[in-house]
Amino acid sequence: MAESVPTMDNSDEEEFYDAPDYPESYDEDGKITLPTPQSDYVPPPGDVTVLSADQETVSLGFSLTETSVRYKLQIDYSCDTQTGSWIREDSSTVTVEGLNPGTEYTFSIIRIADNGNQSKATSLSVFTEASPPANITVDQISSESLSLSWDPPAGEVESYTVTCCSEGETEQVMTTDANNQTFSNLKPGVCYSLQVSAQLRNGRQSKPAVTAATTSK
Repeated sequence: MAESVPTMDNSDEEEFYDAPDYPESYDEDGKITLPTPQSDYVPPPGDVTVLSADQETVSLGFSLTETSVRYKLQIDYSCDTQTGSWIREDSSTVTVEGLNPGTEYTFSIIRIADNGNQSKATSLSVFTEASPPANITVDQISSESLSLSWDPPAGEVESYTVTCCSEGETEQVMTTDANNQTFSNLKPGVCYSLQVSAQLRNGRQSKPAVTAATTSK
């Protein structure tokens, strides 16, 4: 008869498994804590567009995030003579007011979460619109000439372009550094449109200031 071979009973053996390799950190009581999932990312403003820019305001457009999380926008702006910062609720448009005419501004925009986390900054440069000369007046009128003067606008003016028109046609165009100009060799009894625009040293040009006068007969 064949001998029976005793079998080993494994019911009392312990099985060991490798624990997951989590980096350890400790709380205030010295207890080990496991890392939490990454949830602190704040999306940057992305492509920022200039919707409009006039003499004292700039409107910027933003692409909103596709998330239920609410953010705030911080807009920092600066030029050679002015700095400022605005914080607004996250929006598709923001208008910054109180700017100087004919000036280049640098804007830096970030998103801020409720917990204080911030996105990377998006930056861009914008020129405000140059203001035209003010208080344009006609000082002297004769049958063949018109003399006019005006007040300089804000900003560093390089020159003025002064245009004399009649019935929609340009009669004369003058460039001057002074804030006055005389047009001669005009026709008696004709109504002339007089336009003055300013050319700033930073390359910006204003819209024209316009008045009208009629030479004497």
